[in-house]
Amino acid sequence: MTFKELFQVGQKFEDYVEVASQGERERIPKNYSRIELPMDLIDEIKEIQDRVYILASGEMWCPDCQLNITVAKKITEINDNIKLSIISLGRGRKYLMPLLNLEEFKIPTMVILDKNFNQLGLFLEQPKTAKELEKNAENELFYLKGNFLNDTARELVQLIKG
Repeated sequence: MTFKELFQVGQKFEDYVEVASQGERERIPKNYSRIELPMDLIDEIKEIQDRVYILASGEMWCPDCQLNITVAKKITEINDNIKLSIISLGRGRKYLMPLLNLEEFKIPTMVILDKNFNQLGLFLEQPKTAKELEKNAENELFYLKGNFLNDTARELVQLIKG
C-alpha cells in the first residue's frame, strides 16, 4: 500500500478514540487540556498554506500515542490545511515499516506527507527532547504528565515546514 492508500483507510481521531477502553478514552481530554501552545507556535501553525497529511500508526493503549497523536489532532484544529489519519499498529508494521525502511517499529509513528503524499518527515514515539532525558522513573512520570506536549508540537511543525 502507498502512503495515500494508508491515509485513506485510516481513521479519524474521534473514531480511533471511540474503540478504546473507558480508561483510555478518559485520558484524552486530560491530555488535550494540557496542550497549551505558545502564541508564536500557534501563529506558525496558522501560517502553513499547503495541504499537509499526518499519517499516524498507533494504538490507544499506548501512553505515547495518547499524548502525541492528541497533539497532532490539536494542530489539525488550528489549521484545517493539515489532515490526520490513524492506522493500527498492525497496518503500520505490515505496510509503513517497509515503506519507511525501518528496522523496528515504534508507536506512534507519524509520517508527515505533502499534498502529493510524498514524505516530508517522520516522528517516532516521543519528541527528541524526551528521548534525550536519562531513563528513570522521575523523568518518565514528568513525560507522562504531558510536560513535552509543546515539544511534540514544535517537532511536528518543523517536520511540516521542512
